[in-house]
Amino acid sequence: MHEVSFDQVIQDYLTGEDLQMTTYEDIRQALARILVEEKGYPQENIVPRYKLFLGLDDVDYSVKLDFVVMLKGQPVLILGFCPGAVSTYITQYVSAARIFPGGPVPFVLVTDSRDASLVRVGDKKEICRGYHCIPSWIHLQEILKECPAFTITPERQNKEKRVAYAMFALSDGYCSSRCDITTDKSPEGS
Repeated sequence: MHEVSFDQVIQDYLTGEDLQMTTYEDIRQALARILVEEKGYPQENIVPRYKLFLGLDDVDYSVKLDFVVMLKGQPVLILGFCPGAVSTYITQYVSAARIFPGGPVPFVLVTDSRDASLVRVGDKKEICRGYHCIPSWIHLQEILKECPAFTITPERQNKEKRVAYAMFALSDGYCSSRCDITTDKSPEGS
């Protein structure tokens, strides 16, 4: 399903900024509230709507990551909302985490607001499955201590950029001008 704007404004829970209300923005705001109010994340450690530039040859492409959680200035968790089966979005978020500046980011959490998957980025191992898997701030810090270090070669980083590009481009659910449907029934319009 495409993300559609409602031509209304909603206030961002984390920053107080006015945002366009869309079909999914209220869910993202609820996730931010859960992280802070229920899971104990310091509000200042969550970066919303992080724009990750992929830097692919002559392609100028960036992806928007819903939330990046920082600890002592380092990215430690990428949380992504997905409007579909969680398992189909894991690869793109793992690739994004592997190429993240200052990363790789050790963990990704992908959720559709009913299900969630917490994945260790280095080996793409699912640590936990189910909505209860959103770690508390304290638990996240504990599992970070047990997470093996992971480095990425420049060749592998280039491959991960291409995977992220392909997967995010395919799953980009925001309906914009490129969604234009032609109603011309002439042979030239077919």
